[in-house]
Amino acid sequence: MATIIKAIADRIIAGKYSEDAPSRIVEYTNAWGKLSYGVTFGQQDKDTYLRETGFVRNPKIYWDKK
Repeated sequence: MATIIKAIADRIIAGKYSEDAPSRIVEYTNAWGKLSYGVTFGQQDKDTYLRETGFVRNPKIYWDKK
């Protein structure tokens, strides 16, 4: 799992980095009030960024590989 910027999230959605097997991107507000994107890969728990914490607020699915 990794936190990325929107430009990278959009490249993943466009098919770049497919060799890394991205499975889901979640958009959320971070602890400092900024919009962030969390990506999970392969067999990682896709719900990781959907769980609210002190660092992940208001998460929603931005992209999900079907």
